[in-house]
Amino acid sequence: MSYPQPPQGPQQQFQQQFQQPMPPGQPFQPYPQPPKKKAKKWPWVVGAILLLIIVSSVANGGKAPQNTTSTGADTNTAAPQAPAQQPAPVQQQAPAAAKRTVVYEVSGAGTANSITYTTDGMTSTQQEGDVKLPWSKTLELPTGEAFQMVTIFAQAGEGTPEITAKITVDGKVVKEGKSSGQYAVVNINDNIGSLGK
Repeated sequence: MSYPQPPQGPQQQFQQQFQQPMPPGQPFQPYPQPPKKKAKKWPWVVGAILLLIIVSSVANGGKAPQNTTSTGADTNTAAPQAPAQQPAPVQQQAPAAAKRTVVYEVSGAGTANSITYTTDGMTSTQQEGDVKLPWSKTLELPTGEAFQMVTIFAQAGEGTPEITAKITVDGKVVKEGKSSGQYAVVNINDNIGSLGK
C-alpha cells in the first residue's frame, strides 16, 4: 500500500535529483571539507624581530650597540681605550682691521646753517647746525669694502657769500666742491670702496 506523498518544494526536488544511491553496507559519508588555510607566520616573525630591536635599544639607553673586534683576547676583560688627546691649537690674534682715515672739511667766511655727513660709509648720517667755519671732522672707516660712500651736504648761513667742502681719505683729497650766494648749498660725495675709483 502506498501512501500519498505531500507536495514537494523546489529544494526537495533538487535534493532528490542529485542524491546518489549509497552502496549497501557503507555508512553515509558527507562531502569532504576543503582543507583549512594555514595562518601566515611571517607577520609574527617580523613583529618579534622588531620587538627585540626596540627592547635592546631601550636597554642600551637609546644608543646603538657598539661593534667590538676580537684579537684573540677575552673581550670582557679589555678596558675601553680613551681617545688620544690632541694639543689645543695655538690661538693667534687676528690682525687689527685696517682703517681708513676720512676727513670732512667745510670752510667759508662766517657760518653754515647745517652740515650733514655720512659716518659709516653707508647710510648713517650725522648733522650739525649753526656751525662756525672753518669746520672739520675726522672718522675712521674699515678698508676692504666694495661700496663705501663718503658724503658732505652743507648750507651757508646768513652773511656767508661762499662755502667750500672737501673730503680727504688717508691724506689724499678725493672730492672738492664750492658754492656761492646767499644760503648756498654744496654737496659732494664719492665711493671710496674697492668698486670706486
